[in-house]
Amino acid sequence: MANRITEQEIILPALYLMSISPNGFISTSDLKIKLVEILKPSGEDAELSLTRPNEIKFMQIVGNLKSHDTFERNGFATYEKVGKVGGFRITPDGQKYLLENNETNRYLLTNDFNWEDVKSGLILFQKSKFDKRNLLAFDENIIVNEGLKKIRETSVYTRSSKLREFAIANFTIKDRISCKCCNFNFSDFYGENLGKGFIEIHHTKPIFTYEDEDLESTFKEALKNLIPVCSNCHRMIHRNWKKPIELQVLIESINANGEFRRK
Repeated sequence: MANRITEQEIILPALYLMSISPNGFISTSDLKIKLVEILKPSGEDAELSLTRPNEIKFMQIVGNLKSHDTFERNGFATYEKVGKVGGFRITPDGQKYLLENNETNRYLLTNDFNWEDVKSGLILFQKSKFDKRNLLAFDENIIVNEGLKKIRETSVYTRSSKLREFAIANFTIKDRISCKCCNFNFSDFYGENLGKGFIEIHHTKPIFTYEDEDLESTFKEALKNLIPVCSNCHRMIHRNWKKPIELQVLIESINANGEFRRK
């Protein structure tokens, strides 16, 4: 049986939810619901609680954040009551901790990875802290949504761009690269001057490296978890972050319904 998620591993996701809530406060009940939405628990974590039939076992772990004073011990958040509603409010130390680890946190929580992959990423993150090694993420969304993100996050942008270039070079066959879901080719549609070599790279699993590891070795291993897709298919995959579309489901839908009519 797979290991269950621990309190320590949900600290960052919980702090993230506090940080985007009004005045940095989130009720315990909302925290449970939103963490379930983001992390999409499965297996034993998704089983109904024996003591609280309206909750799954994962929600008990979230509840333990209060009973075990997990945030207070670290100085990351305080437990407060706003009216009759109890919940957590992020502290300046919690904001600082979140900012220091925002790259990894955001990458895992905003790319629609499944529960086991997010859990593995959180475990890897905790291990890197224990080993005192800097864990680096590769985020294709930074490439797709350039602008201010490029300026603000130069290191992850540069690193992710290199992975993107490596992937495109490896997926290009006879000077052509097409979407693996719908077979759309940008060069065919927009002409070579505009479309040649353009594609987006979808991460089917989180991709990390340690700061002291060889990037080329990381890139070669990462190819197993990358897929070239057109912009439309990429957005469809990420359309509902609560329930991302599986690649095979999308491909089957395209095969059954996909037809482009130019008006």
